[in-house]
Amino acid sequence: MKTITIPEVDYQMLQNKVSELENKLVLLQDEQFIHKLQLAYQIFIYPKQTDSPKKTSLKRGSGKQIITYIADDFSAPLDDFKDYM
Repeated sequence: MKTITIPEVDYQMLQNKVSELENKLVLLQDEQFIHKLQLAYQIFIYPKQTDSPKKTSLKRGSGKQIITYIADDFSAPLDDFKDYM
């Protein structure tokens, strides 16, 4: 086998690259990371194609905490529609 010498700077770069690859290998062995990576891949690469928007069910009183103020003239006719009345 032949021995090859390389400059110190190149050796350090190789050592850094090996360390990075070892860290990535540890991440790839982590099941939670793999699961998160798979979810991200499914969301961004293959988004679900739906023909109709998701239906939501509305129940009475569902806006109790959302609607905090209603003006006194809420049901009064609007000036913009006077021509049509």
